[in-house]
Formats: sequence, structure tokens, C-alpha cells
Amino acid sequence: MTRLPIWHSVDEVPADLGATAVSIGNFDGIHRGHRFVLDQLRRHAESRALVPVALTFWPHPRHVMGTPGRPPLLTGHADRDRLLLLAGMGGVLDLEFTREFAQHSPEDFVRLFLVEGLGMKCVVLGEDALFGRGNTGTIETMRELGEVHGFEVVTVADLGPEGEGTGRISSSRIRQDLLDGDVRAANAALGRMHTVTDVVHHGYRRGHELGYPTANLGPAPQGLVPADGVYAGYLTVTEQHPSHLGTAPLAGAPATISIGTNPTFADDGAPRRTVEAYVHDDHDLDLYGDTVRLEFVDFQRPTLKFDSVEALIAQMAKDVEVTRRTLEGAPSLAEATD
Repeated sequence: MTRLPIWHSVDEVPADLGATAVSIGNFDGIHRGHRFVLDQLRRHAESRALVPVALTFWPHPRHVMGTPGRPPLLTGHADRDRLLLLAGMGGVLDLEFTREFAQHSPEDFVRLFLVEGLGMKCVVLGEDALFGRGNTGTIETMRELGEVHGFEVVTVADLGPEGEGTGRISSSRIRQDLLDGDVRAANAALGRMHTVTDVVHHGYRRGHELGYPTANLGPAPQGLVPADGVYAGYLTVTEQHPSHLGTAPLAGAPATISIGTNPTFADDGAPRRTVEAYVHDDHDLDLYGDTVRLEFVDFQRPTLKFDSVEALIAQMAKDVEVTRRTLEGAPSLAEATD
């Protein structure tokens, strides 16, 4: 297996990488605003014969310096780095963010990680960029350090993707759209379909009994889980369990996705919020132990409690038909994002 150019310390950066152009950020979601900056980075890198590199952090600094887990992140760790590479980066320097790391002065951060660690000759940032201990480094600090260390500073205004003048695209706004169930608005800002990734777990097997077997994610998948409800989407297997090797993994399989506590079966015990996906027309599918990525295309309906199992089955059949119609105009991005 080819190792991806993702490095977790400057010691892992290849000695023969060459001079680089770098952008710095948390890049949660890799939304259209991020990709606008990354596109500028690639353009400037190409014109200067430099390697474009994204420098990012994990965990999110706000999770370390503030409240753990707040805010919830749009993308998981591996998906964030994968999307950075798909945005055209020649490498990703993904540094562990700790309270100790946060004590680097702006000068030391630039010298150790950018100049010495990455051989940076050009940095591409927004005018409001902050870095170093207590966020005391500003764009003016970076310009001063550029004169000292011999690198160029390029700033990118909040003009929106492709210079459309749409202003700043906010991860916070996308997060709220998803929590409201408005995945269509979230997808428009992301410039792609929102995804959630996890290993398929054993569930209650109710779907098998009802004729709609589902792949159940665990209680803490990677990526922000949208509001409770039923969604049209796709399922892609990104990593197979060893017992499934030799079979062709699913890629962009149409799926009806349900999120919620299954109120129709509330008497079965304490409610547990689940994310489960029915892959259309595949009743013998075995995905247990596989890692799958769900793409969310559109919200279909809220979670409902039905008076009978028969009523639930009838509604599930309708949900599948609505999903089919929805997906006709929204092809999976699996082939373009793997």
C-alpha cells in the first residue's frame, strides 16, 4: 500500500521534499472557503516551482484550550487529511496540538515548523491569520519573519470561491445547518456532500426482520451527525474487514439513511441514538466490521413514531422511492473523493 504524504512531525517530512508553499489552519470541513485558499496556494506554488503543503493540527486547538469536544467537528481526523490531499496538496503536516505545543512563540513556530521543518519559501494566509502563543502572531508578524528568513507572504481576501464575492464561508454556519437537518445548505457551502464515517456495528437486527437490513454505525462516528430524520444518500466501503477481502467493496451505493432513537420500538429499552443505512436492493449484504462512509444528499422527513410495524414498513418503502428520485440528480462523489 502506498503511504500517503501525511506527516505527524517535522522528522517525518521527506528530506528530498524540496522547497514548499504553505497554508496554515484547522480546515474543519474543508469547505469552499478553505478550498479557495488552497486553490490559491496551489497556484502560487506552481508558479514558483514549490510543493504545496497544508499545516494543520489535531486535536482542534479549541478542544485543548477550551472545552473538549466543543464545538463538534464537521469532519473526522482521517477524513480531514484525506480531503486536504484531494484539494491538491503535495503533503499535509498534521501536528499534535497540546498545551505545551501552544506555548511556542510566533517566531519559534515559524522557524521550527515552517522554515526548518518544511523549507517554506511562500506562505498563503488570510489577512486576519493568527498564530503562536496566545495567537499573538499576526499577518504583520509573518511579514517581518519573512524578511528575516527569506520567505514570501501572500494574503487571500474573503472573496469566496472562484472570486464570486460570497464573503466568508463559516464552519459554524455549516455546523448549524447540519444540526438543523439542512444538509442541502451545508453541502452547498461545503462544495461536496457531507460525510460521516465509522465501522459497521451489530445492531438490533430489526431491519432484517422488516425486510430492510441496515448497516449500523457506532455511537461516536467520525464527522458531525445531522439532526434526527431520514435522508437520501450513498454508502461507500473505505476499508474492508479481513473476512471480506476478495469481494468487491461497495462504492457510491444508493442508500436511505435513518438517524434517531427508533421511537416505534421505544418499549425495547432505553432509547439509543443510531445512524443506520439501508443499501437499496441488497438484502444479503454483510458489512460487519467494514469501515463505511455515508454521503448525505438531502433530508426527506423527520423521525416518526408509527402505530404498527406494518405502518412503519409501508413508510420505509416510500422512503426508498423518495431516495431513488432524489439521487437521480445527485450522483455519488465516491469516485472523485477516494
